Amino acid sequence: MRKIKVFLGGYINYTNAQNLNCRAVAEHIDKRIFEVYALTIHFAKKEKYNAHTFHCFKPLRISQNIGFLWGIIRCDVAYLPKHIDTPFWVLKLSQALNKPVFTTIEGNVTNQKIPNLTALFASTVRMQEYFNYVSQVFGITEHIVNQTKSVLGIEREPLFLGVDRHRFTTKISNELKSIVFVGGLIKRKRVEQILILASNYPTIRFHIIGDGPERNKLESNASKNIEFYGALSHNEINEIFEQSDLMFLPSESEGFPKVILESASAGIPSIVYSTYGASDWIENRKNGFIAADLEEVKNIINRVLDNPKLLQNTSKNAVRLAEKFDWKNIIKNWERVIQNLYNER
Repeated sequence: MRKIKVFLGGYINYTNAQNLNCRAVAEHIDKRIFEVYALTIHFAKKEKYNAHTFHCFKPLRISQNIGFLWGIIRCDVAYLPKHIDTPFWVLKLSQALNKPVFTTIEGNVTNQKIPNLTALFASTVRMQEYFNYVSQVFGITEHIVNQTKSVLGIEREPLFLGVDRHRFTTKISNELKSIVFVGGLIKRKRVEQILILASNYPTIRFHIIGDGPERNKLESNASKNIEFYGALSHNEINEIFEQSDLMFLPSESEGFPKVILESASAGIPSIVYSTYGASDWIENRKNGFIAADLEEVKNIINRVLDNPKLLQNTSKNAVRLAEKFDWKNIIKNWERVIQNLYNER
């Protein structure tokens, strides 16, 4: 049987959200049915992946175009998640060659108060023109689908992302001793709220994993019960997770934060804000916690300190949440999308 050739338009040797998604799809997709093509980039470490790769060399503005041309010519179906970095001609060529393209929307599209996709395209019209060349557009959560459907043609059902559960050591927490954050140290993440919590709860340890332009300012104002680690590998993050009991993400704007599923794989439930549809996957006080503001976050921490059984139960259910979103299960939906696009060409 002829395999379906899939081009994943991300750099699978470089860490960012879209690239990691492409890497995960390349790793988990059924190689008996699919043959995978993807890109790598010159300034990241070259590794062996279960995919055919085009190495984008210096200068990137030239090799990137060659890489996309290589992928589109080779493939039957393309997944192109990097909307601003994917040249417009790639979509036009895909349509001319009858190579269907699908993509995912992973964050805010229209809300002008926070970074949004419309602003990156400079106008709604230009964004719509771009996505008119895409065969299927999926949100990664129901919240994103509902937010986006007024401006883009988007599928009604989300195409969820997954987690590599096997990368993390699972434990069940019985007592709140430490809280962890993983993410970029940028203004949008509002990590200063963790400093406020640390000053309110001096007996709790706070682990901050990640780097960014806010790090120096945050470190200079941090209390002694906060430790900054910078950017860590998966193995190093797992070591910190083994010492952690809760995850706190102070941002008001996210898509579907991968770290929620990664921490859940380790048995760590998350506290998140209600502003980006977290109730689509978190059941409050069952497999995690949803708060309206910082005061409610404090109330949640107080409840967990007073009631260790609540932490234990949410910890167990967080593991079940991670099991639901294991890439081994989620990849079947991606395979179905690719097969349908291939058959409907």
